[in-house]
Amino acid sequence: MSIVEVRDHALWAKHIHGNEQLKNKILGLSQGKIIELVVDGWRGTWVKMDDGTDGRPTPGLKAVGTARQKWHEMNEQRGSIVSIQEA
Repeated sequence: MSIVEVRDHALWAKHIHGNEQLKNKILGLSQGKIIELVVDGWRGTWVKMDDGTDGRPTPGLKAVGTARQKWHEMNEQRGSIVSIQEA
């Protein structure tokens, strides 16, 4: 089972454990690309964060829509470990 640690308002690829394929897919996404994930049993839409001003890719995702509200609620319990998979 793959898991992710809730650490921030962003979902960082480096906090995904047990699923290198998903981690690498997220890292390989271009800025602005959409991915559907199931996090802690709920399905949501995530977007790859914009590249930095120096051109380097940012290795994280931001939740959009209803996933944003749910992820921010989960962020209140920083450090919790939840399941993650691609939808």
